[in-house]
Amino acid sequence: MLSKNMYDSVLKQAGLEEKQAKVYLACLELGSAKAPEIAKTAEIKRTTAYGILDELAGLGLVNYSEKNKQRLYRANSPEVLADIMDRNRSALAKSLPGLEDLFATHHLRPKIQFFEGVSGVKQIYEDVLKCRTKKIRQIVNERANTDLVGEEFILNYIRRRVASGITTYDLHPKSGGIQTEMRGREDPKLKRYVRYLPPDAFYAAMIMIYDNKVAMASSKKENFGFIIESKEFTNTLATYFDFMWKLGSHEPER
Repeated sequence: MLSKNMYDSVLKQAGLEEKQAKVYLACLELGSAKAPEIAKTAEIKRTTAYGILDELAGLGLVNYSEKNKQRLYRANSPEVLADIMDRNRSALAKSLPGLEDLFATHHLRPKIQFFEGVSGVKQIYEDVLKCRTKKIRQIVNERANTDLVGEEFILNYIRRRVASGITTYDLHPKSGGIQTEMRGREDPKLKRYVRYLPPDAFYAAMIMIYDNKVAMASSKKENFGFIIESKEFTNTLATYFDFMWKLGSHEPER
């Protein structure tokens, strides 16, 4: 068995504050006990122990019963700690995009990265797959995209994107584009929603708007790409995209 100090350290690593850990350990040691006895074992003030016990009860780590108008406290199974850690981890995961936005507002300077050649452009797609918000706005010229990075790479990117839980909102040319089971069509199973615009609005192979970034992959003729990381620029492009989305049709020309 671990020493008492080691258990205390483990409980704090699990998310309990120092006094919460001491009181919970005392409850585990004593079984059913009154607050003064728990306070003595935990080596804290009795008045403090009452508040800590209420906190632990709120976390589901202790329960109490009343006998002769006095409360008897008892520890619940330590397995509850795993549930607390899972809840904390889930809450953090949900909050992380917003926290990252707050961090980016004051701590990140805008920057731009250039990528040359097919191998360089493929690195852009790898960055896109790390999208924290799980939402990407895409302006897609499917034929130019195929010419640039190849059909097999694109299909693999789509599969990996779906597996990562990332949803795309795509603007496609309403004529002259690619329409297959995997590409060019709206399909909730592939986490893809599509609107169609006149083909003369499409020049680059792909423009992707995600997190605080805008990425572009050129046509094969220019054979390059870039990622701009800037909250203002991203928000501006996202606003333009949303405006165009409202203008787009739900079906391509036949």
